Amino acid sequence: MNASSHIHRILLIDPNVLFRCGIVRLIESQPDMEVVGETGDSIEAARLVTHCHPDIILLELELNGYSGQTLVGLIKHQYPAMHVVFLTNNLDPEEILGCVLAGASGYLHKNITPEELFARLRGLSHGEAAISLTTVSLLMQRLSASNYAMYLRFTPHPDLTRRESEILTLVAQGMTNKKIGAALRISEHTVRNHLCSIYQKLNLQNRLQVAVYCVLHGLVDIDSIV
Repeated sequence: MNASSHIHRILLIDPNVLFRCGIVRLIESQPDMEVVGETGDSIEAARLVTHCHPDIILLELELNGYSGQTLVGLIKHQYPAMHVVFLTNNLDPEEILGCVLAGASGYLHKNITPEELFARLRGLSHGEAAISLTTVSLLMQRLSASNYAMYLRFTPHPDLTRRESEILTLVAQGMTNKKIGAALRISEHTVRNHLCSIYQKLNLQNRLQVAVYCVLHGLVDIDSIV
């Protein structure tokens, strides 16, 4: 690996010591990844975030001290550029949605393969979400309509351009910037610029929130999300 290659700096937060040991060994086996800190305590994690300056925080939802959602909110408030990804067995739909709205960049189940974990983490640096968007659609189907209102913190009637609306729905369908650019015959740079405008207009933080927004507001067919 050459000197210009990006090293993904990862902070691991999980109360299970044996699990942490296994994940650390897996991550350290990758030439472009390193674990810069680990802990099982969320309060200690808040200190390590400042001390270690990770790119990615990989954490369990159920922690000692702060809850996972609370910790995400604290981290994103102070370090909005950091990627926070949950790696957990908890697939409660309201917990998932709460984490997404708190600013998480991903939500992964612990039964994923190491290869999928690595791919999801690498994708974060390209603006991708570390989650299967099929999970987003299942999440929306399981939540009752009466529960939606409490989560609608997004702008309900944004002033999007036609191009931004096209990109919005393609993001919700799981397409990467490269694929969106190819489909619309525009550059990846132009796609990123449009996404920045979309985030600002909708008060969103990442493309995972874009997908949730689209489903909640009926802007994309759930069956089209892959």
